[in-house]
Amino acid sequence: MHALSRLLDRLEAVMRALACACLMGMALLTGADVAGRGLFNTPLFGSEELTTILATLAVALCLPYAHAQGVHIGVEILVRRLPRRARATVALLTNATAMALFGVVAWRMVDYALTMRASGLISMNLGLPTHLVVLALAFGFAVFTLFLARDVLRHLTTKDGR
Repeated sequence: MHALSRLLDRLEAVMRALACACLMGMALLTGADVAGRGLFNTPLFGSEELTTILATLAVALCLPYAHAQGVHIGVEILVRRLPRRARATVALLTNATAMALFGVVAWRMVDYALTMRASGLISMNLGLPTHLVVLALAFGFAVFTLFLARDVLRHLTTKDGR
């Protein structure tokens, strides 16, 4: 369990760095596009498409980090008033349900990406294979599912669920 946890932590760090690179790429690309439009009256061809792809990749890559930091959206107005044991049970049920949901989402996204690849679907302007973006998003959801599974296992194998 500890080896898997360390591997997930390293993977999360790499994914976080790649998400930061995607955000930086979005900023640089948008800045270059705006400058090209303003100074030379020539926008960068395909910049909207590339920015959309980079935004999708940033979201996919930062899911595990957001979960590890606990910064995702949660409804705590009622839960925080519950006793500690009830809060732990709610957390277990929430994580198990989310794990099942996002596991199915990742699986179906891989299936969708394979269908996109088989049909030869490409992006409109640049002709990029869009199934690769969907596969990257599916990878992000799959890693997020592994983080949720780790939390469920921790709760089930430790006394206080931490």
